Amino acid sequence: MGCAARRRGALSTERADWSPALADRRLFRRGQGSARRLTRTLPIIVGVAAGFMLVVDRFSMIRFGTFSMGAAVTILVAGSLLALSPLVLGAGMPRVIPMPMTIFFAYSVMRLALQPSIDGVQNVAILLIVGLGVSFSARGWTHERAGLSVSVLAGCGIVISGLALVQAATGAVIYGTRSFALSALVALAAAIAVPSGRLLARVAPIVIVAAIVASLSRTASIIAVLLLAGLVVRLPRGRRTVLALGGLALAAGGAWTLITTFPPLRDRFLGGDQAAEFGGLAINTSGRSALWEALMDSAMTTPVFGQGPGSAAGLVEARFYPILLPHNEYIRLFHDLGIVGLALFAFGCIALIGRIAVRAARTDHPIHWAALLAMIAVLTAAATDNVFLYPFVMVPLAVLVGFSLGMPVTERMSIRRDK
Repeated sequence: MGCAARRRGALSTERADWSPALADRRLFRRGQGSARRLTRTLPIIVGVAAGFMLVVDRFSMIRFGTFSMGAAVTILVAGSLLALSPLVLGAGMPRVIPMPMTIFFAYSVMRLALQPSIDGVQNVAILLIVGLGVSFSARGWTHERAGLSVSVLAGCGIVISGLALVQAATGAVIYGTRSFALSALVALAAAIAVPSGRLLARVAPIVIVAAIVASLSRTASIIAVLLLAGLVVRLPRGRRTVLALGGLALAAGGAWTLITTFPPLRDRFLGGDQAAEFGGLAINTSGRSALWEALMDSAMTTPVFGQGPGSAAGLVEARFYPILLPHNEYIRLFHDLGIVGLALFAFGCIALIGRIAVRAARTDHPIHWAALLAMIAVLTAAATDNVFLYPFVMVPLAVLVGFSLGMPVTERMSIRRDK
């Protein structure tokens, strides 16, 4: 009886100290602190995402004629996930992908069947990985797994950023600079969302941003600096809005200072063709303006349904070799899938962002902030790069989005941030 009474007393004391903030902090820390146990139960897609992020574009550097090992791995992963897809349906998992995005995936497969091409197969394979990656991640969602997944991707960001800094310092070729920078944006979103109680969590965003800037990738550098304003999500809710606006202003000022005063980055922005103008400065597009004009002229010949997946890459390679890709995903989608495909994709992305934002506002869980920041970063980078074609960007993004959408929107646990 004495032991039982003491247990009841301890339980009542624990309940007296219980709060939603403390609960979420404990759940997230449990996800961070029990990696050995949880790694065995994490969805396979998390390991696939981490693998793609750590390798970045190394597989693409290995080529067999016109075909790369990266393309082979992408198609193999897509086929494996497609073979496992009955597990998602068999579990009775509710639909998590918005209907416009689901129709977009189906439409892309149909257009590939009607106008097959090698580039189109790889493009659609990545779309399948993203859709199935979201579904598998959502199916396996728990607080612990979500917390660990955010930490795993942030940790991968530290690793690849360290290697990228070594590359910048020594000249050794480890990753393609643009490929690293785009992959690191997703890792940065995860690192920003991790609660700041540990030293690694505090320094990770700065290390990743430094590596992205050192890569001299223009679009990624601007996005990375601006994303730092998202660090306000680590603070209590009441102090965020004003600080977010102030942080965004400081980040914008910092980005402008880097562009105009840091010589290597300044030359990247202000040298070259100077084909665009922004804020009174002539901006270097590295020949992109010519690509985009040619693609738009071609796209307007079949504006409704497009010319089939992979057709934009074929046009660019034929007319602008050694450039192989359009460097603008929205123009590529318009060229390949027409206004129908572009509209479905746009509505699907809007719906995804809306669902994630609602969950972030209601629960304040780090997984939602990580997914939201990553979505914003990737969709912004898509205006000048080929992010939708890179599995080392899209698979980690799919994991964050899937875990976010897997969490019930009615979940009422308000996240805690260490003070």
